[in-house]
Amino acid sequence: MDAEIVVLRLLHIVPGVVWVGTAIFTAWVMSPAIAKAGPPHSAVVMKIMVKPMVILLHSSAVLTIVFGLIMAFRVRPNGLFDVLWSTPWGTMIWLGALLAVVGYGIGTFGGMKMKKMMAIGESLQGPPSPEQGAEMAALRSSAAMMTKVASVIVLVAVVCMALAQHV
Repeated sequence: MDAEIVVLRLLHIVPGVVWVGTAIFTAWVMSPAIAKAGPPHSAVVMKIMVKPMVILLHSSAVLTIVFGLIMAFRVRPNGLFDVLWSTPWGTMIWLGALLAVVGYGIGTFGGMKMKKMMAIGESLQGPPSPEQGAEMAALRSSAAMMTKVASVIVLVAVVCMALAQHV
């Protein structure tokens, strides 16, 4: 293994660990805790934490995907696409890549729902009306489900990538 591949693997794996770890933490620990804290506390915590978490999730996901693609072309420069469709290694690589992109997309849509919910909460002058409360609850529920699904999908993507050399 040459130094270039080692560096590319590190530039792919380290942001991937950050991405998947943050996605799991956000979906399964932070979001449920914020929901339990209730409106007076959850709004403050979300306002402080959401922006840095979104930046961390997006940047680590993009770095993981970009360096994964670069590495795939460097590892198999003369026939990557033939190998992707005709070998167990290739199957695990394209499946992992597909799952990573799908998980990223679902997580992004979940984040958009969370952002919409926060915008409604920030626009309120007092307690929410029953309609606003119902809309915020629906957005929170949908966002929570999407982020959990996304975290599981990207975790499965990691498993596929980790198993690629061993199938």
